[in-house]
Amino acid sequence: MALSFFIVVFIPLRQLFIIMKLLLENWREFVELNEAINPITIEKIEAALVQAGGESYIVGGAVRDELMPDTPPSKDVDFLVRGLSLSDIVSVLSPLGKVKEVGQAFGVVTATIDGEEFDFAIPRTSETKTGEKHTEFEVTTDPHASIESDLGRRDFTINALAKDSEGNIVDLFGGQEDLRNKVIRTVGDPNDRFKEDPLRMLRAIQFATRFDFSIDAETLEAIRKNVSDVATVAGERVLMEFEKAWTKGSDNTDKLVSLLGDTGIGEVMFGKDFDPRPVKVSGNAEEKILGNAMAFFMHGGDYTKIKPSKEVVKNIKLARQSISGQEVYEYGGKSRSELSLLAEVLGQIGYKEESEKVLNALLLPLNPVELEISGAEIVNLGLKGPIVGKMQLRLLQAVHAGEVENENDDLLDYLRILVDNNEAPI
Repeated sequence: MALSFFIVVFIPLRQLFIIMKLLLENWREFVELNEAINPITIEKIEAALVQAGGESYIVGGAVRDELMPDTPPSKDVDFLVRGLSLSDIVSVLSPLGKVKEVGQAFGVVTATIDGEEFDFAIPRTSETKTGEKHTEFEVTTDPHASIESDLGRRDFTINALAKDSEGNIVDLFGGQEDLRNKVIRTVGDPNDRFKEDPLRMLRAIQFATRFDFSIDAETLEAIRKNVSDVATVAGERVLMEFEKAWTKGSDNTDKLVSLLGDTGIGEVMFGKDFDPRPVKVSGNAEEKILGNAMAFFMHGGDYTKIKPSKEVVKNIKLARQSISGQEVYEYGGKSRSELSLLAEVLGQIGYKEESEKVLNALLLPLNPVELEISGAEIVNLGLKGPIVGKMQLRLLQAVHAGEVENENDDLLDYLRILVDNNEAPI
């Protein structure tokens, strides 16, 4: 008779949760890194544009990322088209998918083809900033202008790269060399580029953080010289750059913090009390954004300048509460995932005691619903109205202080003593 032996391994629930979370995060990262636009779709688009008499180029970040070792293919593929007007481009693309013409004032149309969205632009010959928003520009375009005139107006050399429909790289400003040397450098005079759009100063820092590049000395000096102009940039645009740095450069936020201080951008944008701390938050993109927002604005700074979402604001306030001495049960309405993230951030930036306090609190009830006593049982002891809610808070406080266990009989006994001694809250 064959005998089967089974080894049963008992894993604490908290460790099992951590293991499951890590497996899920690694799977998400695997999927994200292996997502790429189908090359057949690209070939189909290029063939249609060339057959119509145009010149088709992939430009910007997609070309940059393709040339960088160990960098996943970009999902953001933009086209520059010469020799065709915007209306011609719309006619060519319409049989391939759904075309939106909302960006025509800027020389751009958007098309969704095979489930992927692409921008198609004709060469720009000039643009003048007319306001703070990224849409507030006066743009002059010419479908017959050279690709050199268009690339020469881009921000950094590593983004002023193009690839034609035959796969040839167009590099007029040393972008490939700067990629090899890991340098962020503007195209042409950095003062001109930053005057055209002050957001480019923050983008330089974002790219340096994201790719772990250095910023060219002349470009860095121009940032310091023009730093006051950053204050004119719309908060929504600033938030986008921070989110990219926090998620795509999440292992390098110490460089982000250093550059914000070195260039003066941090103080100009968020005030003299801005005191950011670098963290390496585990988890998905949303958790990295929330964790970094806590660490960046926990100690001060006007976070409203980045026009944050309600979720980001809630977590920043939670972080500030945590170092103010407020008890965890007083935070109110916070989920366990939010508190777990808070504990991770606090631990990384040196608040070990506060981090442990949050972790310990996660093992206890965080709101009256989690108490092993119902509101009806409190009413049965003669307490009514608002006093019931106050008593529930008192019980939460007692559980977190270690005065009573979260067990029904223990809570009832504790409550009776309070009532008998006239210590019920008023």
